[in-house]
Amino acid sequence: MRDDVKPAKSKALCSGCTDDFYNGQGAAECWLYKDAKVVKRFRIGWWTMQDKAENFTPVYTFQCHHARGQYALMEQLPEHLRAQRLAKEAGA
Repeated sequence: MRDDVKPAKSKALCSGCTDDFYNGQGAAECWLYKDAKVVKRFRIGWWTMQDKAENFTPVYTFQCHHARGQYALMEQLPEHLRAQRLAKEAGA
């Protein structure tokens, strides 16, 4: 999914979340879905070094999305990497 186009709210954004189990399998619907908001986050695997801006993948997901032990979803890049990302985007 392109990181510059905000998707419409759908349960497809629940994919990978620990609580996605509740969407039609363990219950009719996850209790967080009704109030879930689509937000932009920066995803990085727990095993990945946080030394380069390109190690963070911009994604759209729900603010309640969590995938314990898989990756982190940060609201913004760490401060020491923001200038790197801006310089790269300006050169693109």
